[in-house]
Amino acid sequence: MPPKSSLAMVQTGPRKIERMDLPVPDITDYTALLRIEACGICGSDYEQYEGVLNMPMPVVPGHEPLGVIEAIGDEAAKRWKVDVGDRVCVETMLSCRFCGPCLGGSYHLCEDRRIYSYIPIDEGPGLWGGYSEYMFLDANSIVHKIDKDLPAEIAVMFNPLGAGFRWAVEIPNTKPGDTVVIMGPGQRGLSSVVATKQAGAKTVIVTGLEADRPKMQ
Repeated sequence: MPPKSSLAMVQTGPRKIERMDLPVPDITDYTALLRIEACGICGSDYEQYEGVLNMPMPVVPGHEPLGVIEAIGDEAAKRWKVDVGDRVCVETMLSCRFCGPCLGGSYHLCEDRRIYSYIPIDEGPGLWGGYSEYMFLDANSIVHKIDKDLPAEIAVMFNPLGAGFRWAVEIPNTKPGDTVVIMGPGQRGLSSVVATKQAGAKTVIVTGLEADRPKMQ
């Protein structure tokens, strides 16, 4: 049985985070509850913490969650092809599935999209972020099953690794023999290096600062 409450780190304002116990919601046929194993830290998490991003608060931060399905509705299990005990990662965005971009397959351009960790806790059920023991999975979530044998500190890199493939291979349609220039060797930049080499790029050029040189060794 899932617990009745979840410990969560709640951002109440710029540079203000409080520890709170939030109620764990009941799960419907189309939703699920994720027991958090790890959550990545994105550059936008820092901006969120500093108050740079314009969003309602309080919120539970964390939009790169990795965890285990604690409870799941029958329809959600069929739709996502996962069940209780499965380890999954969760995509950041919640799309409406009805607007033009969604119907065209570009759910990331949804006109009414919401983002995990940017939804305030006063919008039920509240557990909208990964900086918590448990996280609510909305019916419009997109989840991916992850190998249970993969160490958590590696598995939680799914977001920057996935971004490297999408940004450097899928969107530009990188092909074998191509020359690719990647501007900046951050997490996603280095992920782009791996992705383009795997895609068969002949030459991969990475630009950066002198201080970035150790990242390339």
